Amino acid sequence: MTDAPTAGFVQRWRTVFARVSVIPLVFFGVGLYRAWLSLFFRYDAFPSIQDADYFLFEAAIGVACLALALTARRVTPLWSNRLAGWAATAAMVGGSACIALACFVLPSATLKAAGLILAGSGLGALILMWAEFYGSLNPLRVALYHAIALFLGEALKWLFMGMAVSYLVFFSIALPLLLVPCVRASMRRLSERNAAQPTRQGNFTSVPLKPIALMAICTFAAAFGALPTQPLMVGNVAGALFVTALVFFGVLSGSRWFNFDTIYQLAFPLFIVGFMFVMPAIGSNPQIMALCYDAGYTMLSMYIMIVLSNITYRFGVNAVWLNGIERGIRYLVEMMGWAAFAHVSRTLSQHDADLIYTGVAIAVVLAFLFIFFTERGLSATWGMTPTNGSNVEHGPLSAERISLRVSDLSRTFGLSPREEEVLELLAERRSVSDIEQQLFVSQGTVKAHISHMYRKMGIHSRGELFDLIENPERPMRPLR
Repeated sequence: MTDAPTAGFVQRWRTVFARVSVIPLVFFGVGLYRAWLSLFFRYDAFPSIQDADYFLFEAAIGVACLALALTARRVTPLWSNRLAGWAATAAMVGGSACIALACFVLPSATLKAAGLILAGSGLGALILMWAEFYGSLNPLRVALYHAIALFLGEALKWLFMGMAVSYLVFFSIALPLLLVPCVRASMRRLSERNAAQPTRQGNFTSVPLKPIALMAICTFAAAFGALPTQPLMVGNVAGALFVTALVFFGVLSGSRWFNFDTIYQLAFPLFIVGFMFVMPAIGSNPQIMALCYDAGYTMLSMYIMIVLSNITYRFGVNAVWLNGIERGIRYLVEMMGWAAFAHVSRTLSQHDADLIYTGVAIAVVLAFLFIFFTERGLSATWGMTPTNGSNVEHGPLSAERISLRVSDLSRTFGLSPREEEVLELLAERRSVSDIEQQLFVSQGTVKAHISHMYRKMGIHSRGELFDLIENPERPMRPLR
């Protein structure tokens, strides 16, 4: 016979997986574009593709993202902009076709470069459409959907590893036809929030520079190690599959050991270990290097996505503007890292190169320590400051003002990331059953979180909670 705790455990996970199973497949379309872009660079399928071609492609993504960020007011919501959608699809399909022609039919460096620029530019627009999607979700759903999407993308990469070159070329041209329709279908099926919500811009005086700087420094380090152009191997896929599965089960488990900051805390040890294995003086096992690098970088990119999406979700900041800046800087910095690597490997001795590698590793560690100790979790505002006279200030009931108040309450009373998320949903007047559906947990778990919050905050009812949230002038005193 099965004892009661085991039966309860099995029933809970059965319920959780039943809820996950009805999530529309289109929500995981990010995995398709990640698998698509790997076709050109990670399988040696396109014989004339060189290291410099990868960075031309990445530069095109970066420039496109920055251009869209600068024009965000006019082009958003990007996902429903028909001209942007058709242009992105045509650029990715046309670019892929140009690359295939240049590699197999009409050898031409100019045609290949044009294809790389077109494909990268289209992908930049697509990435920002997905940023709008994630910016319409609460953080738990961002983590869950993004982890599943990346897992499926890595599984596709693994599948591609056994395919003939002709099939890889076919998928490089055919897959882009699905990418924009996928994100559009995802946005239309969202029920959590109005899909047009993440189109505001200018409510805040500053860009959240810390997460952007953190991602840029780590990207520079990764490019300096020349990792993006290494052939795809089992270690790459295994590392990414491991961390995405970890996030998936961690998010759904509700366990105390896992919260959003766990992603933050695990990313850097894995990334640093991976980077150290790239160093000429240390690196010896490419599989371990690839596993650690892909695990760390994938987890870091997931955390940055959660942070930026949470800023959009809570404060109504324009997702294209915010993510366009971050992605643009990330991809352009990657070019700088690759150029630095090329210069060091060509001009310096082995001893001097080892010193440079060590310096880059130390810079990554210092950047992480500084940001970790100044922005301690998801509840941080990451430097976002409301502008005077903006609609954030127009009364205590504005969504942005309530979100800022929730952040203040979370820090003051020491709420856990899960409790803060419940508090955010309660502030939106969600019922217990709504919160249960949003967070993939039982009503008993939701009620337990509410009880813990009330005890920490010294209140006893929703009325007292709403009074505390909607009256910023009321003093907050953490319980001793």
